Amino acid sequence: MNEEIDESDFYHEDFTTASDWEIFIAHMEEIINQWRSNDLKDSESKVSTDDSWYIRSEKIVFIDCNFDLIWYKKISDDDTSEGTDDTLKHPLNTWHDFVFASGLDTGHKDICLAEWYGLNEYIVISPAGEIGITNNESRAKVLLSSACMLINNLSLEVPIFIQIREKWQKLYMGVYEASGIRTNFDIVHLKKCPHYCHYLPGLLEIFKCKIMSPCSNEDIAVSFQATYVLENFGNFTWKQSHIDYTDVENLFLLPFGVFSEPVNAIIFKAIWNHISEHSVVDTESYSDFTPIKATKWYCSAQFTSDPTVYDVLGDYAVMPTPESNPLDILTESAVPTISTMLHRATRVSGRSRKGSPPLSDNQLVPLLYYLFPDADQNSQFVYGEKDDKEGSRQIFKTMSEEFKSFKTCPEDSLIWRLSIILSHCIESLGGIKAFCHVWYEFVQEMRYRWEKCSMIPG
Repeated sequence: MNEEIDESDFYHEDFTTASDWEIFIAHMEEIINQWRSNDLKDSESKVSTDDSWYIRSEKIVFIDCNFDLIWYKKISDDDTSEGTDDTLKHPLNTWHDFVFASGLDTGHKDICLAEWYGLNEYIVISPAGEIGITNNESRAKVLLSSACMLINNLSLEVPIFIQIREKWQKLYMGVYEASGIRTNFDIVHLKKCPHYCHYLPGLLEIFKCKIMSPCSNEDIAVSFQATYVLENFGNFTWKQSHIDYTDVENLFLLPFGVFSEPVNAIIFKAIWNHISEHSVVDTESYSDFTPIKATKWYCSAQFTSDPTVYDVLGDYAVMPTPESNPLDILTESAVPTISTMLHRATRVSGRSRKGSPPLSDNQLVPLLYYLFPDADQNSQFVYGEKDDKEGSRQIFKTMSEEFKSFKTCPEDSLIWRLSIILSHCIESLGGIKAFCHVWYEFVQEMRYRWEKCSMIPG
């Protein structure tokens, strides 16, 4: 007789199996070891560089949540120049130097940590995507403990930050360990700043209470930076005013200037570095921290991300990509699918629709009258009305010999007017379609005059 066997007697939980948390830490260790071994050179992982930062990023997953592991490292002067005396400077001595380059013009919003804490290198673990949120307090603590394990396992002397809450709030928790000392980075958001925190004495009291050192701190070094951002420049002369291109009286005036403001903001910073707390006064009635008394000034400009040369050069020419693969045509079923029939129907209806011309009659007719003024009885733009003065003849007498190789035409001639009109068509009246429309009408008029033996003005 077979005895019943209790399966619970044979089941033993295997504690040697790695948990999700351990796998998550091991994955981050592998990524960071690869970055360190490559010495921040190009590899399979995503690498991007701007003017002052090396940035590496990698996607990681923890409990069905996607995160971005990003390493920021500032490009120092030693990387682009020969060795100097600054190479002997201890890295901790640079932590009190303010970051001059502002992170507002970069696509990475975590650059603000470098400005707040004066860091040259740090790691950020943030939710993936633009709207990623880490509102779970227990998950934030797990991520922070993962950062501590990562620092201890790799002996990593780099601060690690965890981004929590919504990204626009820029709220971080961080940890750093080196030389047996742990530093915790905490951020507190206040709806209203306390009155005593507006001035240096109140901030020093908070700093001394947080340290709680048994030794008396006789002197504390203070660094202060005031940032001013100018974003509204008004309407200055370098901005191009709107021009009515149907006004043929000013048609020969080529546009000058820019359509949009090329400068987004001008940033001015007044900086005081390593000042004794007893050598400055900062109270409600009087303050030494005025920009005109600053020991160091810094000014920078932020430009628009859109290329300003785009308006002149136009778009890059690219090869047209076929909409369908030839192999799909050979292997296509004899019975078309519903999507294929709808695509064909929309394509046929689009072709059968009569399109409107690029230029309306109100725009085209004044341009043609400007080219052929004899077609209008009351034209104000007759060719040859400008009288050449003797002074102008003497000035251009020697230039005609020097500029023989230049391909040009006389001023206010038919070709001169046509070139100006075509340039306006490309720039402002609709692009290549408007150009072709004017060129077609011009050729038709020239052919008609040639067949009728009519005089061609200009």
